[in-house]
Amino acid sequence: MKQEKKIVDTKKNDTDKDKKTSTSEDLNIYSIDYDDSKLNQGETKYPLSSPVHFHLIIGRVKSGKSVLLNNLYLSKRFFGEDFKVKILISSTAYNDAINKYMLEDFDYVFSEYTSELLDEILHMIENDEGEGRFLLLLDDIIDSSVMKRGGTAKIDGLISRYRHIGNGDVEGKLTIAMATQYFKSISVIARNNATAYYIMGMLPEMELAKISESLSYFGGSSKAFLDIFYRSKKEAYDFLYLSVEHLEARRNHTELLWKQGDNMYKSAEQLKAESEIKDNIMK
Repeated sequence: MKQEKKIVDTKKNDTDKDKKTSTSEDLNIYSIDYDDSKLNQGETKYPLSSPVHFHLIIGRVKSGKSVLLNNLYLSKRFFGEDFKVKILISSTAYNDAINKYMLEDFDYVFSEYTSELLDEILHMIENDEGEGRFLLLLDDIIDSSVMKRGGTAKIDGLISRYRHIGNGDVEGKLTIAMATQYFKSISVIARNNATAYYIMGMLPEMELAKISESLSYFGGSSKAFLDIFYRSKKEAYDFLYLSVEHLEARRNHTELLWKQGDNMYKSAEQLKAESEIKDNIMK
């Protein structure tokens, strides 16, 4: 069998001692050249996610989830024009008045989830020609009824490889958004593959404790995460936007609360004290 040719940086040494204490292999890590057009990720929308993403939206009834989804996936200010086909699966699709515009704009609307339906959607995407993307919006389907019909294994399998789904020529043809009322309903696979989280409204203390433990890499600790969460809730319908893609925490997309690389996480009390000091200096 022909062996793969390795690129090495060899150095000839005169003594056996030098040979034993040095290596002839280049141990540096180098970037890989590739054709990023094949990834079909679309133009950056910072601080938003890239068009190919997996969003998790968490919030109880009347927390603003539907309003957020309408804005994100209908308005051209966000992702309204990034998909050639939009698919909605929601048990309340035809019962919630706020879904009126989604019913008009989305190409396919289903009020019941089945694994067979998911197979058909995947088959349609993989056989679609060109680079156009598909949006799959799963609204409050991760509940006991789904669990009774075989659980979330099929959904988790799709989530774990959604970035690479394509037609052979290009990948990145699928974007997924999942809205749920309960963080505990979200599988570990889904949590680990999320591009961004939207945490809507206020949540019970026990639910927040689970979220803060799981997402403590925002802030650096559970306590710091909770501080970020409460700082994001200044007005009614404020939401906490957690970008895993950019490792930032924001209030309503616009107000940056935390980002990776900060030398030290600053609590609300520290920020207030610093602000008062600056005000005194300016007087």
